[in-house]
Amino acid sequence: MRMTIDQINGLSAEVFAANFKPLLEHAEWAIDRLAASRPFADHADLNNKIAGIIHAADEAQKRSALIHHPKLGSGVRVQGFSSSEQSQAGLNALTEDEFARFEKDNADYEQKMGFPFVVAVTGLDKHEIMRRLESRMTNDPSDEFAMAIDELIKIACIRVFKLVSD
Repeated sequence: MRMTIDQINGLSAEVFAANFKPLLEHAEWAIDRLAASRPFADHADLNNKIAGIIHAADEAQKRSALIHHPKLGSGVRVQGFSSSEQSQAGLNALTEDEFARFEKDNADYEQKMGFPFVVAVTGLDKHEIMRRLESRMTNDPSDEFAMAIDELIKIACIRVFKLVSD
């Protein structure tokens, strides 16, 4: 159910957390902080507060959010927004060769970086996702960590659009 900013601002912390938990899977700490940062003026304010909360988190919290983020093209059933996002990108319909390639490249990436590959898949297809995975594999792990955090924020902001009405 989409809600207006005014409705969101009026929710109890518990109801807010229940409704907004899908923004950042496995990062409940961020949702609790987001609830406490209300009121929101508008979508942009909400998105800015999400970005600020994630950027201000300590490294352990950021790393945990990345480590627990659903893996792309893994064949593991995912829930909520991740399910529809991966489906629209074609990640639920990989050929055997594509699946094997995603599995290998994801494992190589995670081995090098220390966390799974994170990218906002909305608007991308499986070929573009694979291209980005291969391209980002050449990054330094510290640079990639920052890029993955920015992608996590982008994912949350895309999801805000799905939860908040004008």
